[in-house]
Amino acid sequence: MVIGKGGMGPETAKACRDYGAVYAELTGGTASLITKSITKVLDVRWLDLGIPEALWILEVRKLGPLIVTIDAEGNNLREKVMRKAKETYERINKIYEGILANLI
Repeated sequence: MVIGKGGMGPETAKACRDYGAVYAELTGGTASLITKSITKVLDVRWLDLGIPEALWILEVRKLGPLIVTIDAEGNNLREKVMRKAKETYERINKIYEGILANLI
């Protein structure tokens, strides 16, 4: 499991599918809860990028809340939601255009 705080793209989805991994995102405001779940720091890689950007390998217990946004089959929840939101936005715009056309 890879845990982050933002979306990942198609290459990450492919890697999750190829290696049976998942990508999970932290929900807003949960950092203090997450730190209580860490039982041990196993390793830190790429520390030269800075503490927030480094790769932390942790041992955890009862970790959460998390949202799995890319599953082991490569399905990307964030992309699905964004696609659906765009479709809804386009539908609403067409409705507004129809209403405005009838008013003029």
